[in-house]
Amino acid sequence: LVRIGTEDVDFSPKFNVILTTKNPAAKLTPDLCSRVTLVNFTVTPESLQSQSMSIVLRSEKPELEKQRANLLKLQGEQNVKLRELEEQMLREISAVEGSILDNDRVVEGMEHLMKEGA
Repeated sequence: LVRIGTEDVDFSPKFNVILTTKNPAAKLTPDLCSRVTLVNFTVTPESLQSQSMSIVLRSEKPELEKQRANLLKLQGEQNVKLRELEEQMLREISAVEGSILDNDRVVEGMEHLMKEGA
């Protein structure tokens, strides 16, 4: 049973409630956020441009669209790798006792991070 107002109502596990808002500044309490799934359907000019380009390339030059999709995938993978390297570097820096520049492992890690990021 679920209490709605002053009445107890039978609850079915198949029951779903979908709430929508056009207000981009809507704030939900942490309690509510822990019990719901939030989906953000915000459309940006960049995402519209990317989707339009995909549609045009898919019909005009499918091989170029495939190459573009592969490059976007590679870019995403590189961003993940760079983020992992940055996190590793931050862990090593926070574990250093004394001067960071005296620690060869940190200096080598920074050099590696700079090479990977370039």
